[in-house]
Amino acid sequence: MDFFELFRYFLILIVPGLVGALAYSIVSCLRTEIGVLTALIIDFFTFIIMLAGLFLFHGVAYIETLLWEFTCLSFTIKYALLSLLIAIILGVIGGIIRRLFFWIRR
Repeated sequence: MDFFELFRYFLILIVPGLVGALAYSIVSCLRTEIGVLTALIIDFFTFIIMLAGLFLFHGVAYIETLLWEFTCLSFTIKYALLSLLIAIILGVIGGIIRRLFFWIRR
């Protein structure tokens, strides 16, 4: 595994959480800052959802199999776009829930 593959895997796994955390911050009317802990939590949930979906629909049961699937460029692009979409959806849902709890508490 060379540096570029590791960098690509890093971006595929981290960037969706950052985008989801930005969506969370915007929807919950906090600020446009991205919290690192929020991004990691959204990353974790996105990764779990993606692994569950890959296990059900594509038969990927192990991380080694997932790394082997990343050798296909079309799979990598589809995985990245779908994980971005899932992270944005999770961020928006989390932001709406936070806004509702803030409104109820007031």
